[in-house]
Amino acid sequence: MHPRIPLLLALACLLSACPKGPPADSRQPPTEEQRLTEDVRALASRAETLLEAQHRLVWVFWTEGRHVDVSGTYVGQEDLFTLDNIRKVDRLRQLTQDPREVRALTALHSHFAGEYLSHALAEYNDASANLEASLTFTLDGKELRYRDLERLLANERSAARRKALYAAVTPLLERLNQTLRRKEERAEELVKTLGFPSYEAFGSELRQADLGKLSVLAEEILQATQAPYRLVMERLAQRELGVPFKDITRADIPRLFRSREVEDAFPKGESLLKAHGTLSGMSLDLAELKNVAIDARDLPRKNNRPLALSVRVPDDVRLSFKPGSGVLHQARVLHEFGHALHSAFTKETRFELARLGNPTVGEAYSSLFEDLLEDPVWLEEHAGISGDQRSQFLATSSAHKLYLIRHAAGRLLYQLELHRRVEVDPKELYRQVMSRTDDIPMTDEDTERYLVDQEDFFQSADSFRAWFLAGQLQAQLKARFGPAWWHAPQSGEFLKALWAKGNGLSAREVAEAIGEKGIEPDVLLLRLGTTLQVPIRLNLEGVEDSILPAAPGLEGFTQPAPPPGLEGFTAPQGTQQGPTLPPKAGTGDGR
Repeated sequence: MHPRIPLLLALACLLSACPKGPPADSRQPPTEEQRLTEDVRALASRAETLLEAQHRLVWVFWTEGRHVDVSGTYVGQEDLFTLDNIRKVDRLRQLTQDPREVRALTALHSHFAGEYLSHALAEYNDASANLEASLTFTLDGKELRYRDLERLLANERSAARRKALYAAVTPLLERLNQTLRRKEERAEELVKTLGFPSYEAFGSELRQADLGKLSVLAEEILQATQAPYRLVMERLAQRELGVPFKDITRADIPRLFRSREVEDAFPKGESLLKAHGTLSGMSLDLAELKNVAIDARDLPRKNNRPLALSVRVPDDVRLSFKPGSGVLHQARVLHEFGHALHSAFTKETRFELARLGNPTVGEAYSSLFEDLLEDPVWLEEHAGISGDQRSQFLATSSAHKLYLIRHAAGRLLYQLELHRRVEVDPKELYRQVMSRTDDIPMTDEDTERYLVDQEDFFQSADSFRAWFLAGQLQAQLKARFGPAWWHAPQSGEFLKALWAKGNGLSAREVAEAIGEKGIEPDVLLLRLGTTLQVPIRLNLEGVEDSILPAAPGLEGFTQPAPPPGLEGFTAPQGTQQGPTLPPKAGTGDGR
């Protein structure tokens, strides 16, 4: 016998207990936006599930060294990252009015476009990776790997042998350049099939920046730091290599920045303890978080580099650690702690805003912790480094950061010009831009690196903003909580309020949330100039407001409430208006 409940419900409706809807044939069909919203939500869910599966495999590969088949996860997903689906996401973005939805759709669109390009360029990526891994060269009868060149140059004391190592690799580069050249040409074609008018236009969406205006900043940085950079490099070349700066070559660069003064202060097995000890003062403990797993096993096939991996944000965050020694290992551990903290304390529930989108903000949080290795107070407290030993190390590390900033500026300018001027000779352009950037005359051997030294879709735009934002975060933490800000529980609360937003805030909005006008390089450059005892001043009038425009559709966006402790706060003098350096700076010990 059938239950009587449906009959009772029908009777109740007849007695007007149920609302009377319009006749079925008079109901309005769903709008285009409603149909697309349903389709795109399904696509986002599939993409999230796929990304989780891939990260689980990467974790096994990284921590255990087992062979995994990440490419196999795409089997059965051939209909996911298609041009039709990319256009669906873009069309919904055009129809959407809500700024938060526009940002989420922009992040999803970039992810789908990136996956599409990755699949279309897989042949070239695999070929270049396999070739790079297999390339070897011979010097003095000994076979060496191309991938080890940087390490070999850093460890080699003889300038003549460094030059020989560098020269021995050069003939190999043409084979690698051929593959990279074909990849670049194919990428130019593919971005147009995605609906972008140019390679630069796609890069602007991917980086969430106006690259043209960012290039103005890059040019300003090169001009403003030219004289200080030359002075700093002269000191370093004399101290580290015993020769004038004008006599060094690019083969000497890895050796020039090799930090030898403090290696013994970071013995094997202590880097994880130092990182945990740093967080404890802020009442932060990754080991106590149920959503964070730390794998500290010392397995033979485990990757030596630490890695923070977010399988699912924020519910499943993992940190791989293998005991190592030295300042570089410590820097990497702190960097990955920054990534893990950002993901673990995210409260953003929207997949697209929790883990997709531009990586600048996440890199800024990681750089904030990595930069502790350039903090004199932290160095003395956690590594027992002080006096001349500390001063020499800080001079080297700060000079290296200045070099990296300038190199990123040059790369950005080079790549922009390369894609804007079809008729330009890429080698000659590389020679012009990078010889000025590094202030080292460029030889024919150097110009052979013109493709190897390139990056995909203007990655330097992210590096720039991450470094500068990290510098502003550090300055604000010091201003609020003291030079040893990592001892203040309030610092932890301050950062957790920012991390809670996931990737929902742009880098510019994070800067504004902590009381800054926007992303500005002045704070970082002031710190470097103070440590290096050289004046660095920028003239950024009309530039700073253009560094990072709001994401599409965010015009008029209302900024979120400041994190706890920031309400009504006025940024300390020197952080908002761009500090000026006194004529004679100190050693940097009182930063």
